[in-house]
Amino acid sequence: MTEPSVFEPRIVKIAVCLSLSERTSITYHLGCRDKDDICFRIWDTSGKGVFSKEWVCASDIQKVLGQHQLLNATTLLPVFKVGRSVNTAGFLLAVLKHEQLVAQSPDEVHKYLRVPSEKFAAEMATLIKSSVSLDPVADVPATEKGGKLGKKAGRKSGTSPGNTTTSE
Repeated sequence: MTEPSVFEPRIVKIAVCLSLSERTSITYHLGCRDKDDICFRIWDTSGKGVFSKEWVCASDIQKVLGQHQLLNATTLLPVFKVGRSVNTAGFLLAVLKHEQLVAQSPDEVHKYLRVPSEKFAAEMATLIKSSVSLDPVADVPATEKGGKLGKKAGRKSGTSPGNTTTSE
Protein backbone atom coordinates (compact mmCIF):
# COMPACT_ATOMS: atom_id res chain seq x y z
CA MET A 1 0.00 0.00 0.00
CA THR A 2 1.16 3.50 -0.72
CA GLU A 3 1.88 5.96 2.04
CA PRO A 4 -0.31 9.07 2.03
CA SER A 5 1.45 12.37 1.34
CA VAL A 6 1.61 15.19 3.86
CA PHE A 7 -1.50 16.77 2.31
CA GLU A 8 -3.32 13.60 1.33
CA PRO A 9 -5.27 12.03 4.19
CA ARG A 10 -4.56 8.46 5.24
CA ILE A 11 -7.56 6.42 4.09
CA VAL A 12 -9.00 4.48 7.04
CA LYS A 13 -12.30 3.37 5.54
CA ILE A 14 -13.64 2.68 2.05
CA ALA A 15 -17.36 2.03 1.77
CA VAL A 16 -20.25 1.97 -0.68
CA CYS A 17 -23.72 3.42 -0.18
CA LEU A 18 -26.72 4.31 -2.29
CA SER A 19 -27.36 7.83 -3.52
CA LEU A 20 -30.32 9.68 -1.98
CA SER A 21 -32.43 8.70 -5.01
CA GLU A 22 -31.24 5.09 -4.62
CA ARG A 23 -30.51 4.96 -8.36
CA THR A 24 -26.73 4.79 -8.12
CA SER A 25 -24.08 3.53 -5.74
CA ILE A 26 -21.40 5.79 -4.32
CA THR A 27 -17.94 4.65 -3.28
CA TYR A 28 -16.46 6.96 -0.69
CA HIS A 29 -13.38 7.27 1.49
CA LEU A 30 -12.97 8.39 5.07
CA GLY A 31 -9.51 9.59 5.95
CA CYS A 32 -7.53 11.43 8.58
CA ARG A 33 -4.74 13.97 8.48
CA ASP A 34 -4.08 14.28 12.20
CA LYS A 35 -5.41 12.59 15.32
CA ASP A 36 -8.90 14.01 14.88
CA ASP A 37 -8.97 15.68 11.46
CA ILE A 38 -11.50 13.40 9.72
CA CYS A 39 -12.05 13.91 5.99
CA PHE A 40 -14.59 12.64 3.46
CA ARG A 41 -14.13 12.06 -0.28
CA ILE A 42 -16.45 10.80 -2.98
CA TRP A 43 -14.38 8.38 -5.04
CA ASP A 44 -16.73 6.85 -7.60
CA THR A 45 -20.36 6.40 -8.58
CA SER A 46 -22.15 3.87 -10.73
CA GLY A 47 -23.95 6.70 -12.51
CA LYS A 48 -22.75 9.04 -15.23
CA GLY A 49 -22.97 12.30 -13.26
CA VAL A 50 -19.95 14.54 -12.78
CA PHE A 51 -18.57 14.94 -9.25
CA SER A 52 -15.47 16.18 -7.44
CA LYS A 53 -12.97 13.88 -5.74
CA GLU A 54 -11.76 16.60 -3.38
CA TRP A 55 -11.38 15.85 0.32
CA VAL A 56 -13.59 17.83 2.71
CA CYS A 57 -12.95 18.01 6.44
CA ALA A 58 -15.57 17.04 8.99
CA SER A 59 -14.88 20.32 10.83
CA ASP A 60 -15.97 22.29 7.73
CA ILE A 61 -19.06 20.10 7.34
CA GLN A 62 -19.94 20.59 11.03
CA LYS A 63 -19.71 24.39 10.68
CA VAL A 64 -22.19 24.33 7.81
CA LEU A 65 -24.51 21.82 9.47
CA GLY A 66 -24.49 23.86 12.67
CA GLN A 67 -26.09 26.78 10.82
CA HIS A 68 -29.17 24.82 9.73
CA GLN A 69 -31.86 22.81 11.47
CA LEU A 70 -33.08 21.13 8.28
CA LEU A 71 -30.55 20.09 5.65
CA ASN A 72 -30.55 19.27 1.98
CA ALA A 73 -27.79 18.84 -0.59
CA THR A 74 -27.62 22.57 -1.31
CA THR A 75 -26.79 23.15 2.36
CA LEU A 76 -23.45 21.38 1.82
CA LEU A 77 -22.31 23.36 -1.24
CA PRO A 78 -20.19 25.80 0.84
CA VAL A 79 -17.81 23.00 1.94
CA PHE A 80 -16.63 22.52 -1.65
CA LYS A 81 -14.44 24.76 -3.77
CA VAL A 82 -16.35 27.18 -5.99
CA GLY A 83 -17.09 25.75 -9.41
CA ARG A 84 -17.26 22.11 -8.30
CA SER A 85 -20.14 19.90 -9.36
CA VAL A 86 -23.37 20.27 -7.38
CA ASN A 87 -23.74 16.48 -7.57
CA THR A 88 -20.93 16.13 -5.04
CA ALA A 89 -22.96 17.81 -2.29
CA GLY A 90 -25.83 15.38 -2.83
CA PHE A 91 -23.44 12.44 -2.80
CA LEU A 92 -21.86 13.72 0.41
CA LEU A 93 -25.30 14.00 2.01
CA ALA A 94 -25.94 10.35 1.04
CA VAL A 95 -22.65 9.40 2.71
CA LEU A 96 -23.58 11.32 5.86
CA LYS A 97 -26.92 9.49 5.88
CA HIS A 98 -25.17 6.13 5.43
CA GLU A 99 -22.78 6.92 8.28
CA GLN A 100 -25.84 7.82 10.40
CA LEU A 101 -24.77 11.43 10.87
CA VAL A 102 -28.04 12.70 9.38
CA ALA A 103 -31.51 11.15 9.11
CA GLN A 104 -34.43 11.92 6.85
CA SER A 105 -36.88 14.41 8.32
CA PRO A 106 -40.19 12.76 9.23
CA ASP A 107 -42.03 15.97 8.29
CA GLU A 108 -40.38 17.22 5.09
CA VAL A 109 -39.45 15.35 1.92
CA HIS A 110 -35.81 15.74 0.81
CA LYS A 111 -34.82 17.32 4.14
CA TYR A 112 -32.51 15.80 6.73
CA LEU A 113 -31.79 16.32 10.41
CA ARG A 114 -28.47 16.07 12.21
CA VAL A 115 -28.28 13.14 14.60
CA PRO A 116 -25.85 12.35 17.45
CA SER A 117 -22.55 11.02 16.15
CA GLU A 118 -21.07 9.08 19.08
CA LYS A 119 -21.06 5.76 17.18
CA PHE A 120 -19.33 7.34 14.17
CA ALA A 121 -16.83 9.17 16.39
CA ALA A 122 -15.97 5.96 18.23
CA GLU A 123 -15.51 4.02 14.96
CA MET A 124 -13.30 6.75 13.51
CA ALA A 125 -11.22 7.03 16.71
CA THR A 126 -10.53 3.30 16.55
CA LEU A 127 -9.58 3.44 12.86
CA ILE A 128 -7.40 6.53 13.30
CA LYS A 129 -5.61 4.94 16.26
CA SER A 130 -4.91 1.81 14.22
CA SER A 131 -2.29 1.60 11.53
CA VAL A 132 -4.86 1.07 8.78
CA SER A 133 -3.96 2.83 5.53
CA LEU A 134 -6.09 1.69 2.61
CA ASP A 135 -5.27 1.99 -1.07
CA PRO A 136 -8.16 3.48 -3.07
CA VAL A 137 -7.45 1.23 -6.05
CA ALA A 138 -6.43 -2.04 -4.41
CA ASP A 139 -8.82 -2.01 -1.45
CA VAL A 140 -12.17 -1.95 -3.26
CA PRO A 141 -15.28 -2.89 -1.23
CA ALA A 142 -16.86 -6.23 -2.10
CA THR A 143 -20.04 -4.51 -3.29
CA GLU A 144 -18.15 -2.55 -5.90
CA LYS A 145 -16.34 -5.67 -7.12
CA GLY A 146 -19.64 -7.55 -7.27
CA GLY A 147 -21.48 -5.03 -9.40
CA LYS A 148 -23.44 -1.83 -9.27
CA LEU A 149 -26.15 -1.05 -6.75
CA GLY A 150 -29.29 0.97 -7.08
CA LYS A 151 -32.70 0.78 -8.66
CA LYS A 152 -31.31 0.83 -12.20
CA ALA A 153 -28.62 -1.77 -11.58
CA GLY A 154 -30.68 -4.29 -9.63
CA ARG A 155 -29.30 -6.05 -6.60
CA LYS A 156 -27.14 -9.14 -6.67
CA SER A 157 -27.77 -11.60 -3.89
CA GLY A 158 -25.34 -11.27 -1.02
CA THR A 159 -24.47 -7.63 -1.67
CA SER A 160 -25.58 -4.67 0.34
CA PRO A 161 -24.90 -0.94 0.10
CA GLY A 162 -23.28 -1.06 3.51
CA ASN A 163 -20.32 -3.21 2.53
CA THR A 164 -17.11 -1.70 3.82
CA THR A 165 -13.43 -2.32 3.41
CA THR A 166 -11.22 -1.68 6.41
CA SER A 167 -8.04 -3.29 7.52
CA GLU A 168 -8.32 -5.47 10.63
